Amino acid sequence: MIIPSNLEMHDVLAAFHAVPDAATRNYYACPVDPTSPGGMVLSHFKGIAAYADKLIFTHTDLEPGATCGKYLIADRLGAGADGTIAATYDTDEQDWCHPCSSQACGSFMAMGIQPTETSGDQSVIQICDLQATLRNEPMQVLGSIARTEGINGVGMTKEAGPGGRYIVAGVNGNSLTLYRSRSDTLQYGQILFDPVYHTSTFAESGAGLALVTQTDGRIFMFTLNADDDGSNNLMCLYSIDLAAGLPLSKLDHRIMPVPGVSQSLTDVLSYMLNNQTPLANAIILILWALAETYMNSSFRWGKGLAITSPDTVTVYASDRNVLPLSQLTPTRQDFSLVVWGGQAAS
Repeated sequence: MIIPSNLEMHDVLAAFHAVPDAATRNYYACPVDPTSPGGMVLSHFKGIAAYADKLIFTHTDLEPGATCGKYLIADRLGAGADGTIAATYDTDEQDWCHPCSSQACGSFMAMGIQPTETSGDQSVIQICDLQATLRNEPMQVLGSIARTEGINGVGMTKEAGPGGRYIVAGVNGNSLTLYRSRSDTLQYGQILFDPVYHTSTFAESGAGLALVTQTDGRIFMFTLNADDDGSNNLMCLYSIDLAAGLPLSKLDHRIMPVPGVSQSLTDVLSYMLNNQTPLANAIILILWALAETYMNSSFRWGKGLAITSPDTVTVYASDRNVLPLSQLTPTRQDFSLVVWGGQAAS
């Protein structure tokens, strides 16, 4: 069976500028938490990949004793809509609890994963087949790219034209590596990629990545980055020319403001305020101010980009974590997803 490659774009720079400044929020209820309450302090969303009418969220599980990370499957929603996570699954790398950012390329997805949040000398980029996720079933890991350093942001695209190879990007701190597949097809057990570019001075430590191919064959890279407290959301655009001596060139950047505070945070803290003593309420108000900074949606947490047409992209940023109030009240707002742009399935 031939698996379709990714959608190519007419004018990536124009699409970069066409992403609206104003964003909307979607909300999701999460019947199965990706970590226990005790694991929420360290665990958080990492990547958001889009395939057809589905979103795949990656999430670390850093609860003591956890043996794997998680990924969540949900339907894409219309602007301002509420939905429910359809399925939550374990990642399949035993005792590796830190899946990282991801990007879909057609029905494939590249996802970084490492053993812990501080792993500096070991990681892999898994290449996954997403077709079963259309039925809310687990994705299949076809193979992986082994690395001797950690991993954070990951992007994936396919070169234009017949015989085009797959390009994967991975960043860890200021170390950025581009890989190229040896074949124009990706099959189980035959995932072979070679590094074709590396720099240890990449300017955007911690960024999420997304690779995009233009119809004329040029390749571009979006970066989605924020400060450690979730402030200063920034989207940048780079061009990639693997034939050039200096193949990476920054073209532009944009500030991506997050609209207000996630209602999921407000609901949880309001619920706590209504059920505590005055002293406890005073403490909760302090925590509220911290939560608005460190828990609200941003590119520091879950982030991703979808090619929604040959002329448009949609950009995503999630809350830091799931706040499972839906298990206590009728709300369906366990976490929010900030969306810039249209949400048509690609």
